[in-house]
Amino acid sequence: MMVKHKRNSICFMTLVATLVILLVPLYSPAQQDYDDFEDFDDPNQPKIDSLLRLIKADSPDSIKAQIYYKIAENSSRYETKIDYAQKSLDYCKKTDLKLFADNCYLIGTSYYLIDEAFTALPYNFRSALAYHELKLYTKEALNYNIIGNCYEDLNFPDSIFHYHNMALEIYSDIKDTENISYTYCMIGRIYFNMDLFATATENYQKALYYSTQSHDTLEMASCYYYLGMTAMDDSDKASNSTAIDYFKKSASLYELKISNVDYYEGMKIGNYSALASAYIAEAKLTGNKAYADSCYYLYDKKVGDYYLAHGEYSNYVSDCYNYVEYLKFLKEYQAALDEMLRLEKYIKEESSPVNLKDYHLKLYEVYKLLGDYKTALKHFERYDKYKSLIFNDSTLNSLKDAELRRSHMLNVLKLENAENMHAAEKLRMRIVNISLIGGVALLSLLILIVFRLLKIKHKSNAELSAKNELLAVQKAEIEMQSSQIQSSINYARRIQRALLTPKETVARIFPNNFVLYIPRDVVSGDFFWVGQFGDNKVCIVADCTGHGVPGGFMSMLGMTNLNFIVNQDIRPDEILEKLRQSVISSLNQNEDNIVDSDTTILDGMDAVVFVVNEKKMTLTYAGANSPLILIRDNELQILKPDKMPVGIALVMTPFNSVTMELRKGDCLYAYSDGFKDQFANGTFEKFSSHRLRELLLEIHHRPMNEQRDLLNQTFEEWRGPASNQTDDVVIMGVRI
Repeated sequence: MMVKHKRNSICFMTLVATLVILLVPLYSPAQQDYDDFEDFDDPNQPKIDSLLRLIKADSPDSIKAQIYYKIAENSSRYETKIDYAQKSLDYCKKTDLKLFADNCYLIGTSYYLIDEAFTALPYNFRSALAYHELKLYTKEALNYNIIGNCYEDLNFPDSIFHYHNMALEIYSDIKDTENISYTYCMIGRIYFNMDLFATATENYQKALYYSTQSHDTLEMASCYYYLGMTAMDDSDKASNSTAIDYFKKSASLYELKISNVDYYEGMKIGNYSALASAYIAEAKLTGNKAYADSCYYLYDKKVGDYYLAHGEYSNYVSDCYNYVEYLKFLKEYQAALDEMLRLEKYIKEESSPVNLKDYHLKLYEVYKLLGDYKTALKHFERYDKYKSLIFNDSTLNSLKDAELRRSHMLNVLKLENAENMHAAEKLRMRIVNISLIGGVALLSLLILIVFRLLKIKHKSNAELSAKNELLAVQKAEIEMQSSQIQSSINYARRIQRALLTPKETVARIFPNNFVLYIPRDVVSGDFFWVGQFGDNKVCIVADCTGHGVPGGFMSMLGMTNLNFIVNQDIRPDEILEKLRQSVISSLNQNEDNIVDSDTTILDGMDAVVFVVNEKKMTLTYAGANSPLILIRDNELQILKPDKMPVGIALVMTPFNSVTMELRKGDCLYAYSDGFKDQFANGTFEKFSSHRLRELLLEIHHRPMNEQRDLLNQTFEEWRGPASNQTDDVVIMGVRI
């Protein structure tokens, strides 16, 4: 039986290691003054007392802050943790960012664990920002996991996955495979609770992959268990055998690595019980008694009285249901009924509507098999009652906060009415005795007005405080999102750079080469791609529509498609044609997109493709709006392209390719339009194609790395400050 509880979700994370002291039974003492902390019934009180004695009247604030934080760490009570960590914050110097982050993390996590997710959020946001500044990325990610869990409590699905995914990005960047596994497992649990079993399975499989990478045997076993639970809950009957396979793998791993941690011991027993359930389900599906016998063996020999010994009556009853199903399979219906009646006392110990619903459904099934339809109907009616009660409880829980607020407002209104009636009575008495107590009446009225104003002010302050709390959450989230935008773009840049052909590969294929690559923004709409197939060396330089993030998406689309398009015998014109079809298909382009080719900009790219065969000394070239420059014997030749893009266009004829002889020492140059279209610093004068070709002719005899440096220097001098750059730039040069 899968437990859906936040403390189990925390167990998925390294909070088990870093905040194990937090994971204790929930305790909610009344709020007390700091002077009364020593009166708390805390198992760690002796250690707390010894720490308190270290604080002297003349102790520096920094020392007090450290000691109060240590007390918060050592306390076993969440409220005590919050109070002492808050006091540590009061004494914490602004320069001690690490202590500030630790306190906020401790406070936020404690609030989350006592079901005050809304209050927890601002603290975890602040902690995440501080840890990010300190470059403590694992702790930053742990905050995102807590924030995701808080949003799960508050039922904001988009935010749940947003922050867990932010944690995943960080764990991926620092290659923390263990925490990647825990986070995917946590996301899988969330999808499982939402009955989205396919998505839950996908995330559990990712968790399994990363737990394998980190060689975490117990986490691998847990992943197989959750995969089995998801498969077993799937409506597809065929998935039951899949569940059995997962549970068996989990069992073998748990047996392989014995752990003295109660959590994993409980998981192992839970896995045996779940496997027993899957076996008896398979027995009923196939009629194969061997599966039923396997169910009984696990129930009797592996699970035994584990749950009963640990006082987990709900799980004990669920496990005994496997035995009931086993007896039903053997058609020993009276024995099955005797077992159900024996369990009644444990059901009373765990009398939640869910458990009662399941119990009466089982009794209904057994009595029906015995032919006692009257009693069966009675238990079915009870089953239906508890089923409806569960639905009503869920609805009531959703409305609980609103009802509490409404009740509070009614109490306030009743109080105000009583006060008004009292004021009216006093006024009547003042009228009767006005000649005697006029002054007293005026004074009383003044007091009443002041009291009323103070009450209104208090109420306004409370409302303002609530609004400020909400604004604090929103402000913290906005700050967090703003600080993460650049990180997200940087992450996109890393993805894009990973797709570009590595410089080592380019150097291996074309030993004499240079690449000048200057994105206008963090990500680029220009890209280059180099590969070798037998004796054919393929080079592609492309300029996508737009720059920045939109251009970056187009460039990644182009590079990804090229990995599938280019092969051993393909020609440059065929590469362009297949790339054009991929772009049109991916972007859902059609002729309706074309209104006026002179005024309408359509997504696509300009590209140069050339294939060099140094064995045959041939060059084959094709271009889409981009020429290829060949310099031989100090003479420059322009290989002209087809005047159409890679993408939808008004005129789309087949691309043409040209094959020609190559000579040793020939220099080939392919480039985007970013260099030639760059404006001079402070003017509207472009560098121009003519200047670029003259520059290439002037420097082509130099070593390739020097050519790159000269081109870069020329571009920067012409452009001026980097903020002046108008477009992405890529130039690739190759010497045969």
